[in-house]
Amino acid sequence: MVSAAIWVLAAAALAIAIVYQVSSTQPIGEGSVFRDDAATASEIIGGATSPADGVTRARNRLGVEAVSLVDPSGKVTASTSDTLAGLTLVDPLLRFGVESGRLTALAVSVDQPIEIDGVVEWPAGSVLYHLVTPLVEGEGFVMVHYDVAELLARRAQPGDVRPLTLELLALSGVFAILGGVVLMGHSRAARRHREMVAESEMLRTHSRELEEANAKLAAARRKAERALALAEEKMRIRSEFVLMINHELRTPLTSVVTGAELLRDEALSSEEVAEVIDSMVSNGKRLNEIIDQILAVARIENRGFVSELATVPLKEACTATRVDGLGDFADPNTVAVLTDVRTLGVVIASLVDNARTHGASDVVVRCSPEPTIEPLLELGDRPRSAVFFTVSDDGPGIDLAFLPRAFEKFEKNSFGSGTGLGLYMVRLMVEGLGGSIGVDTTPKGTTFQIALPAQVSDRTMEPV
Repeated sequence: MVSAAIWVLAAAALAIAIVYQVSSTQPIGEGSVFRDDAATASEIIGGATSPADGVTRARNRLGVEAVSLVDPSGKVTASTSDTLAGLTLVDPLLRFGVESGRLTALAVSVDQPIEIDGVVEWPAGSVLYHLVTPLVEGEGFVMVHYDVAELLARRAQPGDVRPLTLELLALSGVFAILGGVVLMGHSRAARRHREMVAESEMLRTHSRELEEANAKLAAARRKAERALALAEEKMRIRSEFVLMINHELRTPLTSVVTGAELLRDEALSSEEVAEVIDSMVSNGKRLNEIIDQILAVARIENRGFVSELATVPLKEACTATRVDGLGDFADPNTVAVLTDVRTLGVVIASLVDNARTHGASDVVVRCSPEPTIEPLLELGDRPRSAVFFTVSDDGPGIDLAFLPRAFEKFEKNSFGSGTGLGLYMVRLMVEGLGGSIGVDTTPKGTTFQIALPAQVSDRTMEPV
């Protein structure tokens, strides 16, 4: 249980607090005091700017009254005690420590009074502990002088309660209280759980009923949304179709009617009659093209695009579509295209006518074994092995904001001439040929790229 685990943590914290308090108030050994003081004094004096400054800083740091600096011969060269400065170590054990360069600690009775700042601190006959240790940096030794009282004070540890002990006791108490709270909460939670089980069973029953009702409503909503979307699409297409017909059919029809009225009512010269008739014929053909285009799109949408695909030698396909030049084929005579030549010719002618309609003066049709552009937009599935037909012009280019809609039905980039069906029909026919059509455009011109399935043979492809 969680409460039991928390009480275990409380007991562990209490035990750690007791062990820490006992261990932290035990006296430390003389050896530890001597090693720590020796390292501290040697480091301070070795890094000081002068011997006098070094011994003073070491004394203040260790909390003792006398620290001396001894040269390798055993002579005291600097000390915080005026009476010690200039003396030479006579005790053989202390001199042995100096000569051997070892840390040495020894209780020695002094034979003359030792003054510090003009006050006799240790009269003759006092027993002092002397600690000798070599410097960390430089030559010489450090000697620290303790009296018995100082040494005992440094060995003792404070006996009051440590802050960490109090923190551990507080943590133990928190764990104990938390364990009680968790136990009470667990009891209440068990009772509440039984009540919630009964409530949840009732809610599940209502939930199943609501899910069934929601499923029926969602199905009805989806059906209504599909019907609404279909109706809106039909309304949009119908509106666009009416606008297109009103503009595209009215213009040539008005010209034909106006020409007929001029021929009937006006006395025209033979040149004017010929000009009016030419205009009527041109607009009549335009009218016929629009009607044919509309009927062709309707047939494709109602029955699907039907083409007779055949393997056609590349040169035959290029001749039929009036290609201006071939790219870097290793051997064009070994390449064939899977296509319907008549449909391909209609596609390329439509792209050429579209370019001239939108302001291009120079249109070039080429064929290559590799793509010549990286299309901004590509529709259909590009064959893995393909031949690429490109139609490039020097027109003003296609607006990039309009480009994603360029191949949609009745979409036009301006209110100029055109039904908005040309590129839509091109897309349907290219996809029917099993290829893809891509486009790249800049303000300096547009390139349409048609990719059709191709095959390469090791023998010459002769026209069928």
